[in-house]
Amino acid sequence: MRYISLIVVLMFCFVAISCGGRVPSPKTAQSVSTSYFKSYGRKYPSTYFGHKNVDIVKINSVEEISHNIALVDAIVKLVDGHAGRALVKMQKKFPGGWRVVSWEMLQYR
Repeated sequence: MRYISLIVVLMFCFVAISCGGRVPSPKTAQSVSTSYFKSYGRKYPSTYFGHKNVDIVKINSVEEISHNIALVDAIVKLVDGHAGRALVKMQKKFPGGWRVVSWEMLQYR
């Protein structure tokens, strides 16, 4: 009887752990994207992000496109008032968490 209850508890824990964490939360996606675009602006000062500093990144949606790979639709707002819509592809790496793999700017106003 004791072994059956132990097996049931372990199965419940396995199911609970395997179902969570497949896409980043909007807060995590915002944090990772903001730090990425700010470091991109420091590395490439002649781009939009270099001479017009990134103010905030707003997340429209986060969707899973494959296991541990997510596509984030974001609005990148700059300090001077301009904004751009970007699609950001993120990948989850084991010890480090989520990181930006690639991105594409769709609109810039």
